Amino acid sequence: MYFLYLLGKMIALCLPRSICYMVAKFLALLNYRLSVKDKEAVKYNLSAIIKDESRIEGCAREVFVNFAYYLVDFFRFSRINHDFIKKYVKVSGLEHLQWAYSQKMPIIALTAHLGNYELAGAVTSLLGYPVAAVALPHKDQRTNNFFNSNRHRVGMKVIATGSRVKGCLSALKDNFVLALLADRDFSHSGIKMELFSRFASLPRGIAFFSKKSGACIIPGFLVRVDKYNYHLSFEEPMCLARKENIPEEEIMRRYIPVLEKYISNYPEQWYMFEKYWIPENSQ
Repeated sequence: MYFLYLLGKMIALCLPRSICYMVAKFLALLNYRLSVKDKEAVKYNLSAIIKDESRIEGCAREVFVNFAYYLVDFFRFSRINHDFIKKYVKVSGLEHLQWAYSQKMPIIALTAHLGNYELAGAVTSLLGYPVAAVALPHKDQRTNNFFNSNRHRVGMKVIATGSRVKGCLSALKDNFVLALLADRDFSHSGIKMELFSRFASLPRGIAFFSKKSGACIIPGFLVRVDKYNYHLSFEEPMCLARKENIPEEEIMRRYIPVLEKYISNYPEQWYMFEKYWIPENSQ
């Protein structure tokens, strides 16, 4: 995969964005036809969100296409600057981030595998709010370095999984915006929570670090509004004092409606290529 990523980056940087998108869409549709297991997983995941079964097939196809577009823009991170933001990214709700930052509060940015979450971190960093993100490491160290070097280009700090607790608390203390994904548990230590009237294992990191540090949780999502343009929106902060001693499950219940709102509004941009829901017989 490492050499495919290198090739993808070379093409993304040599060709105009419009041509890159054309190539990406062709490959995405080919992948949709050939990757039967991934296609069925995406359709299964969408079935909890889209009640009209006739729409699921088309939406699943768009998931593959949008993910390919996401990769194109990630490969082009060296071209991301303030001019790109001004031309292609509408930003709203930045006052929420500014308020918490001006109060010198620890900040956790809650997001999901939706839209272009990598670009969300890049834009936030370029707007003057240093971002630290926990990234799932790749098995191949070369691939891991490839992805992390791209993140470093836009000023993002990457926290290694092995030092996650210490690294996250240190980042919060040093006034980094700690970006965490709220929709997928990769550690297998998540909490079973209800989402879209089904159950899924959600990561406990956001609730844990909020309780541990007193951090303010600010949901932020960058979604594609059309082929070339994005909207980065920040929601109202959830400020939970440590002295309240709120259980992790209760903190998670408070932000689940925000996850449901964005995923239901943009199901074609939710990138889940493995079966997500906990089977009923294991509940």
